[in-house]
Amino acid sequence: MRIYRFRVLIDHPSEAFRDIEIGSDQTFLDLHKAIKDAFAFIGQEMACFYVSDEEWGKGPEIPLADMGFAEEGTVPALMDQVYISDHIRGTNQRFVYAYDFLHMWMFMVELIHAGDPEKGVSYPQVVMTMGNAPDEHSKEDDLNAGILAEDPYALDDEEHHYDDDDEFGSEEEEGEDHNEFGHGSEDHGEEFR
Repeated sequence: MRIYRFRVLIDHPSEAFRDIEIGSDQTFLDLHKAIKDAFAFIGQEMACFYVSDEEWGKGPEIPLADMGFAEEGTVPALMDQVYISDHIRGTNQRFVYAYDFLHMWMFMVELIHAGDPEKGVSYPQVVMTMGNAPDEHSKEDDLNAGILAEDPYALDDEEHHYDDDDEFGSEEEEGEDHNEFGHGSEDHGEEFR
């Protein structure tokens, strides 16, 4: 078994990152859990990895669960079925990790070292921590930004006051000259019948 050290950088102004070591025979599900733990994300949101290139482009997907969105009818292998070593193509291998598809937390995962396991160490493990990670729920405010505090179309709390002398008139005025539709009731003769 080889040990891969990945630098995991969260796409956030904090620029926090964690270095995580994981075994070649461990799965992407193990890496998913290690990233969540390292950044103190405790939710059970959907997530996926994308095999990436040097420009952080998204390649083949490795989802947490089958969401039924398979391209060309092919269901991709899930995180618990794919070993880390299955997608190590070189010394600069990269992945993009997306967590919580509503808030879209994005992480850049880059291979920075490969070596032999240390005796007595259990993997995955965090070997370096830099910066304070944002709170998992801190994007809630971003989702609510721009939403009006009050609904301008709400009618329940509006009060309408009509005086007897207002422009719409009162019931007393509807008598002789106006029928129930607001039209005059004058007799215009046979030509209008």
